[in-house]
Amino acid sequence: MIKPPVFRFALFAITLIVSSLAYAQPKGGDEPTEPKLAKATAKAKEYYDAKEYALALDALKEAFAKEDSREMKTEITYWMGQCYRNMSDYKNAEAQFKKAAKMGYGADAQYWEAEMMKSQGKYEDATVAYEELRKAHPSDKRAETGIASSKAAAEWKNNPSRYQVTNVKELNTTARDMAPAWAGRAGEYNEIYLTSSREGGIGKKEDGWTGQGFMDIWSSKSERKTTKGKGKSKGPVEESKWATPTALDEMINTEHHEGTLAFDSRRKEMYFTRCRNEKRQVLGCAIYFTERRGQTWAEPELVVLAPDSTYSVGHPSLSPDDKLLYFSGDLPGAKGGKDLWVTTFDRREKKWKEATNLGPQVNTEGDELFPFAHDDGYLYFSSDGLPGMGSQDIFRVPVGADGMPTGPAENMKYPINTEADDFAIILESGGARRGYITSNRKDGRGSDDIYSIYEVPLNFQIEGVVTSTKDGKPIPQVTVRLDGSDGSSVVANSDGSGRYVFEKDKVKENVAYTLNFEKKKFLNNAGYVTTVGVPFNAFEYDAANNLYLHTLKLDKGMEPIEVPIVLPNVLFDLAKWDLRPESMQALDSVVTILKNNPTVVIELRSHTDYRDTDEKNNTLSQNRANSCVDYLISKGIESGRLVAVGKGETEPFTIPENYKGLGAGQLKTGATLTENYIKTLSPNLQEVANQVNRRTDFKVLRDDFVPNQPAPEEQGTGTGAAVGTGAAAGAGAKAEAGQKGQIHTCVAGDNFAKIAKEYGISVADLKKLNNGLRGVRVFEGLELKVTKDGDYSDFDSKRYQVQTGETSLKAIAKKLNMDDKVLKELNGDLKDKDLQPGLYIFVK
Repeated sequence: MIKPPVFRFALFAITLIVSSLAYAQPKGGDEPTEPKLAKATAKAKEYYDAKEYALALDALKEAFAKEDSREMKTEITYWMGQCYRNMSDYKNAEAQFKKAAKMGYGADAQYWEAEMMKSQGKYEDATVAYEELRKAHPSDKRAETGIASSKAAAEWKNNPSRYQVTNVKELNTTARDMAPAWAGRAGEYNEIYLTSSREGGIGKKEDGWTGQGFMDIWSSKSERKTTKGKGKSKGPVEESKWATPTALDEMINTEHHEGTLAFDSRRKEMYFTRCRNEKRQVLGCAIYFTERRGQTWAEPELVVLAPDSTYSVGHPSLSPDDKLLYFSGDLPGAKGGKDLWVTTFDRREKKWKEATNLGPQVNTEGDELFPFAHDDGYLYFSSDGLPGMGSQDIFRVPVGADGMPTGPAENMKYPINTEADDFAIILESGGARRGYITSNRKDGRGSDDIYSIYEVPLNFQIEGVVTSTKDGKPIPQVTVRLDGSDGSSVVANSDGSGRYVFEKDKVKENVAYTLNFEKKKFLNNAGYVTTVGVPFNAFEYDAANNLYLHTLKLDKGMEPIEVPIVLPNVLFDLAKWDLRPESMQALDSVVTILKNNPTVVIELRSHTDYRDTDEKNNTLSQNRANSCVDYLISKGIESGRLVAVGKGETEPFTIPENYKGLGAGQLKTGATLTENYIKTLSPNLQEVANQVNRRTDFKVLRDDFVPNQPAPEEQGTGTGAAVGTGAAAGAGAKAEAGQKGQIHTCVAGDNFAKIAKEYGISVADLKKLNNGLRGVRVFEGLELKVTKDGDYSDFDSKRYQVQTGETSLKAIAKKLNMDDKVLKELNGDLKDKDLQPGLYIFVK
C-alpha cells in the first residue's frame, strides 16, 4: 500500500492542501470499501478527510466510544494515529499505530509504528519494529529501507558533521515560525521574510489542522556585529541580532494562508504560496507573483502551473540565474504525495511552460517539499520518502543547466537533520557555510522554529623543523617557500630552534604544496604536503576559535656543502662497474638534488676498501664513478656540472656524530676506517668497516654554474677524474643516428608543456615518445623520454611502464610471465602503493 502523504499543511507552512478525498487508508493493500458510517463516525471522517486534524481528533475519540463495529474501531484507531502524526505528536501517534496493529489493521500500522519510533530518535526500537514488519510482510520494501535508515541515523548522530545549529530565539514564538527567505538588497543577508502563525497577523481564523492561527508572511532585519572571541581567542566572531518580525500588509496577507516564498536574484520580484481554506472544503494551493513598488508590493497575480484549481502547487524557488522555477505539487504524473517540479519561462507567450517532474532520484511515494536552488550547483529540499533520520529530512542533489538531477540525492545528516522534522533550508551565496533551517526539534520555543546553521571551517597549518644532516642540529634562518598548486606562494624563515610554521591563513583546503628550503652553505631541499582529501577525523576542534585545525608536519634535513654526501645504496657487483637497479634509484635522488640546486657543480666519487692493489682499486673506482656520471647525464643533468673521480682506497671513511648508517652503534664515533684501524676489529666488524669504505658519495665543488657553458677543466683531486664521460654526454633533444636518448626525471612544478619546451620538442612528440601518456599525471620521480629519435632500446629492454588500473606488482608479474618475487627484488623498496600510471619499473 502507498503510504499517505505527510502534508504538514499548517505545520510546514502552506505545504499545499490536498486536492481530493482519496487519501483515506485501506487495510492490507485492498481497495477501500465505503460502508455506511454511524453519524459520529461520519462527522469525524469529514474532518479527517478535510485535513482538519485538531478537530478530527476530538471527533474521532467521540466516534470510537460510540462505535460498535470492531472493524470500524480499528479504522478509527488508525486515523487517530495519523492525526497525531500530522500534528507532530509522535509519542501518541506511536501508541495509536501500535494499538491498530494489534487490532489487525495490517502492514501500514506496523510501518507507521516503526516510523514514529524513528521520529522520536528511538533507532534501536525502530530497527526491531521494522524487522518485525519484514518478518510479517517479506515483500514490503519499506522494512529494508527503514532498517537501513535507522542504522544510518544512529551512526550520523554519533559522528556529527561540521555544522552548528542554533535556535534563533528572536525570530521564534510559541506558534509556528518557519521557512525564511532572503529579502532586502541583492547580495546582502540582513533581511528575511518568514512564515508564521503568531498572533498579530492578518488571518484571524483558527486552522482546523493544528488548532492555531493561519499563516502570514512577516519580515525582519538584522544587524551583524563582529565581536572578540572568547577564551584564548581574540579573533573576530560574527553574530546576527534580528528585530521582532512585522507582518506584511493586506496586499500580500489575507484571511487565508500565505507563506513559503522566494525572490528573484535582484529581490525585486516575489513568488509566494497562498492556500485558501474553507471549513471542511478541499481547495488547492497556488503560487502567486508580485513586484516591489517602492516600500510595498503590487497586487499579486496567479502563476498558472496546474491544469486547474483542484491541483495544489507551492514552495517556489528560482535558480540563481532566474531561468528556472522549482516548486512542489501534486500535478498529473506525480510519483507520490507531493513531487518536485521544474519549469522555464516562455517569454514569447509570457507564461511558464509545462513543468517537468524531477524524477526518481528526488521524488518518492512520500512528499518532497521546500526546494532551494543554490549557486553551488545543488538543489536542496526536504523529503519524508527518502531514507532519513526522522519524518522530514533535508537533502541535496546536484542539478544540471536544465535543472534536472545529475546524481543521487544525499542526506545532510546530523545535526542539520534529527529525529524531528527538519526542512526549509536557505544558504548564503558563495558556498554552503551559513544559512537557516526550520525544525520542530526538542529545544524549540514552538512547534516549528527557525534555526541558524554554520559550517565550522576546516583549517590547515604547516610546520616542521629544519636540521643539518651532518650532526642533526637545528638550522636557523632557513628560507622556506611554500608554493601551492593554486598559484599561491608565501615565505617563512626558521627560528633559532630550526622551527618554521605557515599559519592557517596561509594554507588552503584542496591544494597541493611544495616546500623549498634554501640557505647558504647548504644544498637546497624540497618537500611536499597536500590538503587534498584529508579525512575529517584528522582534524581537532579548536573551541576557542570555533574552527577545526589539522597540522601538517614536515621536518627536513639539509646537506652542508662542505661535507661529502654518502649515497648508501650505490652498489656494484664484485669487480664490476655496471649500475644495479638499486644503484639507479639511489642516483635518482642525486638528480632531484641537482635539479633543486641548478647552480651546483659536484664531484661524484667512488671509493674502495684497502684490499687488492692500488692500481686495480683506482681503475675500478674510476670506472664506477664514470658509470654514475653517465647515468646522471642520461637523466638530463648537464655534463658540465659533473666530475667523476675514482678515489680508490685513498680516503677512508670517518664515522661522524649521530651516524645512522651501516655499523651504527658498532663503530666508534670519530674513528677513521684505515687499514690499521680495521685490523684491530673483530672479523665480523672488519667486514662491516670494509663495506662502509666501499661507498659512493658526492661533494659540492662550487655553486656558480651557468647553464650551457663549456665543461670546466678537470677538478678532481683523486687518482683519476673525468668530466661527463660516456655516450650520454651532451645528448640533446634531437639525437643523431644511434645516439642514446635522454631521460627526464620530474620534480615538483613540472608539467608536460614545461618539459617539452625544456627539451625543444612538442607535447605531441613527448606523448608519442612515452606511449601516449594516457591517464598519466606528472608526479615527482616520473621518468620521461625526451630525445626525439633517440635510442631507448637498452632502457626499454630493462623496464616496464605501469598502465592505468595496474595496482600490484604481483599482477604485473603475472602479465609479464615473471616470478613476482624476482620483480620485487629488482625494484628494491617499491611497494604496491607506489605504483602510478607512467612509472617505469625494472624487469631485468
